[in-house]
Amino acid sequence: MLRKLYPDRNEYEERLKVHLEYFNTQPYCASFILGAIMRLEEDRATGVNAAADVSGLKTALMAPLGAMGDSFFWGALRPLTALIATAVLLTGVWWAPLLFLALYNIWHVGLRIGMLYWGYQSGGDAAMLLARYNLTRWAKRFKIMSLTVLGGMIGMLPSWRPEFRFHVPVPGVVTAVAGLVLTFALVFVLRRGGSPIKLMFGLALLCLALAYAGVV
Repeated sequence: MLRKLYPDRNEYEERLKVHLEYFNTQPYCASFILGAIMRLEEDRATGVNAAADVSGLKTALMAPLGAMGDSFFWGALRPLTALIATAVLLTGVWWAPLLFLALYNIWHVGLRIGMLYWGYQSGGDAAMLLARYNLTRWAKRFKIMSLTVLGGMIGMLPSWRPEFRFHVPVPGVVTAVAGLVLTFALVFVLRRGGSPIKLMFGLALLCLALAYAGVV
């Protein structure tokens, strides 16, 4: 686009250097910023807004969109689609990984295309983005759905393929109570300022220990 807008080589190289400055945000939400700076560069080149501050817009948007995108894509969408695929896999469906790819890609590719369009249309109006794609609200909904699916997975234990079940016979009531106690324990630790990363590593080590002991 810069080559098309700035046929003069010197001016083209000058504008190109502007876009080689430091830039870091959530990769999917970068689509909105990309669309916005395309609009600003177009306005600048055509004289509609010769003082368009492309660098300022990037700096203003990359941090908040990075945080919002991380919360939605990494913290909500990917866990939900992974849990849905895992729940299907536990019943022995071989195409569960393909289901994960389909669910995840439909959302993130669709949003990337949409945000590119709205970034260009709005010229970087974040309020317009939030009005159309309230990712914070959707992140909260998806996290609730993830917990619901996770609870359903535990309830589906009798339907799991034999290789995924407990090797040591455990009554269903005991499994449910243990899951409830573990959930409350994790919530308590988080409320006390515990690190989610450390908790995830702790759960992974617990699963490895149970597998090594022959329980699962």
